[in-house]
Amino acid sequence: MVYRRCCCSRYDHIRFAAVCTSWRAVASWHPKPPALPLLLPSTGDAKRDRKARAYILEDGRALRRPLPGFPWGKRIIGSHDGGWVAALTGTRLFIMNVFSGTRVALSARQSIISEEDNSITKIIFSEDPSSSTCIVAAMTTRCKVALCWISLPGGRWLTRGSTADDLTDIAFCNGTDLYGLGRYALYRLLIGADGKGAPVVTSVHRIRIKMPIFTDCWEMSHDKYIFELRGKLAIAMKFSPKFYCCNNHCFRVFQFDGIENKSIELTSLGDHALFLGPACSKAVHMPLTG
Repeated sequence: MVYRRCCCSRYDHIRFAAVCTSWRAVASWHPKPPALPLLLPSTGDAKRDRKARAYILEDGRALRRPLPGFPWGKRIIGSHDGGWVAALTGTRLFIMNVFSGTRVALSARQSIISEEDNSITKIIFSEDPSSSTCIVAAMTTRCKVALCWISLPGGRWLTRGSTADDLTDIAFCNGTDLYGLGRYALYRLLIGADGKGAPVVTSVHRIRIKMPIFTDCWEMSHDKYIFELRGKLAIAMKFSPKFYCCNNHCFRVFQFDGIENKSIELTSLGDHALFLGPACSKAVHMPLTG
């Protein structure tokens, strides 16, 4: 009875379980509510980051205490559901969970992707980083795509120059299909394996979009992002007032059918919220409650 009155969200569930052993046991009897996103302020400066607190969108306030696994002084360049983040210190990569403080074990060859003048701009995961089948993809400043299967013994990063087009974003769709977004086109990057079983981009195919309005929007858009939405690939395009009939900057979202590469413009994301940033393009399920 007490649990039902106190716990309406994933964070209420966590707070309830933290009270004592008995309450933790009661919490374990109930299914966990779906997790809602946290906004993590990160400057890359350890002193400033220690004063920062994660912001809870659901409650409209910041957490009272810092997260135990927050990567102080590191630059966050990727994330995954469940509190996983990828962060950099110089050229060294760390993958950790901000809630538990757990770190994914990386070898010396796995923790450094890039050489001089080829730094990482974004990291994405095919599935939960703690999974033995998770593939990690990185986008670098030289517009190369690097892949790594962390659980592979002796594994390392394998890079490939993707296209003549400069990549601005990458995304996994359905955990296995990897896509790259260039300034002038959208690409599908096919993943194969080298002689040792390590994942590598074997070929790159340009996707031809069959919709005039999409082509017109592409040419007028300032910034573009790709992400997975309900199991299909989607793209968000930013317009400025001089390009589009509105008083403020706005975004238009298109989703692809995955069969004939037709694009459909969406007027609503439904029960999803879209988060866009320098190292983030993610649609998060936010169930409507209350």
